[in-house]
Amino acid sequence: MSSDGDVKRGRPPRLDFPDQVLTAVLHLHATLAAEPFAVLFDSSRTAMHRTLLKIRRLLMAHDIDITPAAIPPAALAVVQARVHAQSSDRNNKIKTTC
Repeated sequence: MSSDGDVKRGRPPRLDFPDQVLTAVLHLHATLAAEPFAVLFDSSRTAMHRTLLKIRRLLMAHDIDITPAAIPPAALAVVQARVHAQSSDRNNKIKTTC
């Protein structure tokens, strides 16, 4: 049990805290889904959803509002291309049962 009374369950997060915050801010500001971040950070979609939810709650508890960008930045196209390339590579791998 941690000092604040929370019981820690499951695996420790794959991302360290600064990366979790960065991911959540980008998610909220660039209105990207969780799946691209899961691919970029080599995480599962479920783990990324939990991370984003946790950080969104933390931001809300501190009255921090991240507004979506009116027009996604041009760099977003580069990120989307990288995610697409990585997710294609991930889907083409042969998975073994052992």
